[in-house]
Amino acid sequence: MDRDGVGAEQARLLHEVIGRAGIEVKQLWFRYFTLGGNAGEMEVEAYLHHCLELPAFQRDLLSHAANELIKGQPPLRAPYTFELLRRQDLEGED
Repeated sequence: MDRDGVGAEQARLLHEVIGRAGIEVKQLWFRYFTLGGNAGEMEVEAYLHHCLELPAFQRDLLSHAANELIKGQPPLRAPYTFELLRRQDLEGED
């Protein structure tokens, strides 16, 4: 995965995690918005379906919102940008 693919991978994993946890996009968006996110609900939906890119900070805020909503439902967890970049760097060392 190249660095440009991190956002798409993060969206894919976030979408998978919220689906498995039974979290609706509206719930995710509302929690994200209360944490200071500035993308609208429709933009979040588009991001989750790979129709819109978001900056790393907004992606991480969405992951944080999801992780708060799924707290207590391990092992589900949405990844942050730095985790995907670290994994990418480790895979490149092989």
